[in-house]
Amino acid sequence: MGLFINLLFALLFVLFTYYYVKKSFLLSFLYGLVFFQAFSVIPSLIYIEQGIYINEQGRFSFFTGATILCVLYFILTFVIIAMAFKSFNEKRLPVFQFSYKGRNVELIVVLAMIVLPLTLLLINAVLSPLPILDSSVTRFTFWSTSRFPFLNSLFGNTAMFVPFAIGLLFPKFKKFSVFMLFVFFGYNFMIGQKFSPILQGSYSFLLPLVFYYRNNLKVYIKRALVPLFIVGGILVSIMYTITYNKYEETNPFANIKIYDPNEAMLYRIFGLQGHLFWGATDRYVVKNEAPKSFNPADLLYGMRVMMDDFAKDRKMVISANEEGGYNFTNAYPGILFKIFPLSIGLVFHTFLTIVFLALLGWMLKELMVKGAMVLSIIAYQLFNWTIYAFVMGYFYKLYFTIFFLFLYGMYVYLRKKKYDEQLQNI
Repeated sequence: MGLFINLLFALLFVLFTYYYVKKSFLLSFLYGLVFFQAFSVIPSLIYIEQGIYINEQGRFSFFTGATILCVLYFILTFVIIAMAFKSFNEKRLPVFQFSYKGRNVELIVVLAMIVLPLTLLLINAVLSPLPILDSSVTRFTFWSTSRFPFLNSLFGNTAMFVPFAIGLLFPKFKKFSVFMLFVFFGYNFMIGQKFSPILQGSYSFLLPLVFYYRNNLKVYIKRALVPLFIVGGILVSIMYTITYNKYEETNPFANIKIYDPNEAMLYRIFGLQGHLFWGATDRYVVKNEAPKSFNPADLLYGMRVMMDDFAKDRKMVISANEEGGYNFTNAYPGILFKIFPLSIGLVFHTFLTIVFLALLGWMLKELMVKGAMVLSIIAYQLFNWTIYAFVMGYFYKLYFTIFFLFLYGMYVYLRKKKYDEQLQNI
């Protein structure tokens, strides 16, 4: 019965997604990574609620209604975003482009934002022990053992603004853009990043193109469909081969008697993506075991709070996190259920979605449409961090977003004030 109910709600979300995409493909693509989170967590929860052993938590799962709650959460989120966009679209966002001595230098700056970071990151990779060559190094420990670890603070683990910038250049520099995109993928494979750079890198590259070709999107999709499938197939094959060999060598789930690499990959995909949401539903919503903290500051490092609550070996996991950046996945919105009762948590989530997720997405859309390339790259990096916060529960990432929103708000205010003064002098 539980499986039937879960499948019914999963079908409901599929139908909702179809309607949402049909209503606004551009809005749907803009929040494609959030949709991806939904379509990775919901099947995982269906699988988990059938009853499996959750390796990270060290216990067996059962039906809790987590799939139902998850579907309703994502539907609520996307409805809020659509309503917020409808309101924001009634406004006009002033933008500006970078110039030097009266000459537009946007292209030069964008080129520098691609070439310089990739050059520095490749030099660091060449001078450092690499996961692809050294089995003692993983993607979690690469930066702590690298030659120039400070680059991680500058560009992040995977430098996702780079493929976005490459996508901005593609309409004018096609061959160069494709070459640099493969350099980006190659670099990430070298440092042990497999699935994320393929998914997020491809999305980041395509996002500005979707908005650039928005008026003739169907025509360009038909032209690009076959090349995209070929390139995607090659990248997925490479990723599968690397992962298969890695799992065959390490047997990461041998403790629960999973030795076949293919079975291990399936368990990794379906057994782990939604386990924190399932655990949060069981412990904080259904059983309501502990009093709520009512402390929004728990969101700043929500993943660590959740790992401390659910990891079967808390000391080992927290130590691994501090030393090498090891994390579980999808700590949000589960962390909200620990902070607030369900109803208040969803209200607070509505506030966060409007102020950060929807507003920054709308600003990014406006900047892309109006051709402000440099500002678009900055906004995309912040948008990417915002989505990361709404997935992993690391809301400290929003510090930069708040600073950017404050600065841009001051720019809009001063520009409007200057315009009003000019009108008065006429």
